[in-house]
Amino acid sequence: MIEHEACEKIISTYYREIYSYCFVKLNYRHHSAEDCTQDVFVVFFQKHDKLETAENIRIWLYRTADNVIKACLRKNPTTDVSIENNPEVIAEMAAETSFPEDTDDSPLDILTPEERQLLEAYYDTDYGQRSAAAKKLGISLAAMYQKVHKIKKKLRESR
Repeated sequence: MIEHEACEKIISTYYREIYSYCFVKLNYRHHSAEDCTQDVFVVFFQKHDKLETAENIRIWLYRTADNVIKACLRKNPTTDVSIENNPEVIAEMAAETSFPEDTDDSPLDILTPEERQLLEAYYDTDYGQRSAAAKKLGISLAAMYQKVHKIKKKLRESR
């Protein structure tokens, strides 16, 4: 049984991560991702007393998120969206990197086509499928994480 105090810590630890996962899986739709993330944690809070320990909670949250996302997509089917053509993705990345909002330039404009391709592959795959995405790009998973980190740093420094 997971105690109430531990629930609050779990929610604060994993909320942003689960939101990001939902955001990507729901084709970069901010409001749908927020709704699904909240639903995941509502289910968690309803079932926390039945869960044995918090040891594998991250896996449990991702599985719950998958189920919530599938239910959401059944209710509201979507079409694929490119990261470049979605203003919510650009706004989300700008918010994370503290870009000023009054500029007409996209934060992604400073990226090379290879960097854009890498980011799109990274954000368009599930956590467990990123090694396959890295392999398609001809790099290791560790190299993919390292390059994404460098791209985020480049975006932050360019403000």
